[in-house]
Amino acid sequence: MEIYDFALIWSICPNELFTNTLIADCRQKQLSFLWVHEGNVEEITRKLETSEMKIRVALDIQATYYKPQDPYARVCYAVKDAGGVVINDPDRARFAVDKSVMYFEVLNTGIITPYTVIVRNWEPNNFKLTEEERNGLGVPFVIKPGCGFGQRGVVKEATGSMEEILKAREFDKGDNFLLQEKISPMELDGKRAWFRIFHVFHEIIPCWWDDNVSWCEQVSAEEFNRYHLAPLAKIIARIAEMTGMIWFSTEVAIDTKNDQTRFVAIDYVNDQCDMTAQSETPIGIPDDIVKFTAYSIVHAAYRWISLKEERPQKKYTILLKGGNQVRPRGLGYSPGFVSQMLPEYYKGTRPGCAVGK
Repeated sequence: MEIYDFALIWSICPNELFTNTLIADCRQKQLSFLWVHEGNVEEITRKLETSEMKIRVALDIQATYYKPQDPYARVCYAVKDAGGVVINDPDRARFAVDKSVMYFEVLNTGIITPYTVIVRNWEPNNFKLTEEERNGLGVPFVIKPGCGFGQRGVVKEATGSMEEILKAREFDKGDNFLLQEKISPMELDGKRAWFRIFHVFHEIIPCWWDDNVSWCEQVSAEEFNRYHLAPLAKIIARIAEMTGMIWFSTEVAIDTKNDQTRFVAIDYVNDQCDMTAQSETPIGIPDDIVKFTAYSIVHAAYRWISLKEERPQKKYTILLKGGNQVRPRGLGYSPGFVSQMLPEYYKGTRPGCAVGK
């Protein structure tokens, strides 16, 4: 049987900082590396399903679970069914990335969200908003697909015309759509109070995120304290607890409504985070975050494979600019890396746990 310690599931594998760091860290920890791409995904899936191959840990950057017959979704399930771990777990990701599902789940936890109307894919094209819905959405509002990503299919300045809604639905007729109140964040010393927060296992990394120009900068310790940004960490920790996702990001804005300052969750779970670095594009993620994320993923894989990680959950640490750390109370524990596994895997009795060469 072919055994690989770590697999990257991605249709293309560009020569970029994130990929190179993953490969280098695997090499440093003596973990065998496999790239699953469009040229070999079907063959690897066949080998996994016929027990000719085993992948211990796989990082998924590609699977689209709501698309029937998606080959990358199938290979992720093949890894899981053969006893391996997928980051993120297929069943968790399938649930968490659908905004039309997550909206109600997030709302029920007490997290503030924009006023939202869900349009189901089976509703007729000539449906009409009620007067209450129009008042709640305001003008302009945002239209987005339930399972969309990378702002694809998003209409940012919708006015409520039937033509706008029909055009948005053309992006994916089988998907549900969200009509969402447009949030106008306040400014904090000249910066838009819009944040992208990364959840990397038990680490939380808050960043300034200008959604207009895709500019990203890690929050400093001084900013975190001055602007009282602890709710950012509480929101993403609560979403992680609810979904069981271990690597994702969410977007939160701070605005004022009815004379009340609000932390508003805009996007709930962004799976398969884009890790293009700022050294590669001005709209990328800070290089330190990219390298830290790659290292954390490989390190978690190594500890699981080598049985050095005895506790599946850890308390959170908030990572701030310049390497500063905050360990706040009240965030609970991060989802366990191996909690998707069968009970015998917790007991250290699982087979094939030696580090591959």
